[in-house]
This record gives sequence, C-alpha cells and structure tokens, in this order.
Amino acid sequence: AGDIDRIEVIKGGAAATLEPLAEHLADYEQHLALNFGAGVQACWRGPRLYDTDATRDLVKKWVAWFKRHREILESDIVHVRRADGRDLDAWLHVNPRAKERALAMVFNPRDVEASRTFDFPLYYAGLRAKAHVRERDGDAREIELDARQQARLEVTLPARGFTWFVFEVR
Repeated sequence: AGDIDRIEVIKGGAAATLEPLAEHLADYEQHLALNFGAGVQACWRGPRLYDTDATRDLVKKWVAWFKRHREILESDIVHVRRADGRDLDAWLHVNPRAKERALAMVFNPRDVEASRTFDFPLYYAGLRAKAHVRERDGDAREIELDARQQARLEVTLPARGFTWFVFEVR
C-alpha cells in the first residue's frame, strides 16, 4: 500500500485537479490571475474552459482584465522577489513608453496571511521622483520614489491571495 500512496503523490491525486471547475473557483481564479498576470498567452487545452455560468464569468473577467492591461503585460518583466513558496512573491512588468508604465503582481502561496514590504524598481519603467499607483482597480494615489527610483509598498495578502498594482505618470 505504501508504494500505491507514493505513486498517487507523484501523480498529484485528487488535490492536484481543478475538476469540476465550479467546485474550485478560488483555485481556478488564482490560476487564471497568475498566468495572465505573468503575461502568459497560452493555448488553453482541455475539454472546456468553463463548466457553469459562474466559471464562464470568471474566465470572461480575467480575459477582459488581460485585454485592459495587455500593453504592459506583454512588456519586459522584472522578478522582484525570487519565488520560494515561503513568503509573498512578486514580479513587475515595465515599459517606459506605455501609459501604464509598470504593473506589479504580488501573490501569497502560503496557507496563512502574510505581509511584506516590497521595493518595486520603477527605474526600468522610466519613472522618476514620483508616480501614481492604483491597487487593483482602486483610486490612484501619488507616491514618492526613493533615490534609486523605487516605490516602497507594504503588502498584506490573505492565504493564497493575490493583488496587482499599476504605476503611471499623470
């Protein structure tokens, strides 16, 4: 029986599937958000992208999000913190010629709430001294950049949560 359990762990078993999608909406949303947030334009394969109206709406939401931020998401990417699964992780898309100069994706791979201060290197986005930042689709606020053109932000995320920040010049 020990070998069978080991084989199941290697394969991933029931814990490694998102099927049925409607019963795993939070995991499916995290999957979509992190793939699109990384700028991944995949050829999605499988029997379907959704199995209910709720999963169809979720897919539509993230496709629309990707289209809204497409220019910056298809730009260069900077790994802000190397992903290790033990703390919040982040990457930053940058483009000094785009309206949205940078977009940071931050995610919490852990099963507990976590906080971390990030220094986002906006030098690569062509931002100097100040920037406007929006978390998700919230209101923009002006922030000061440090001498290295970095934006320091404290981020707290729930277990398995994620967020994004858009940086612009106004």
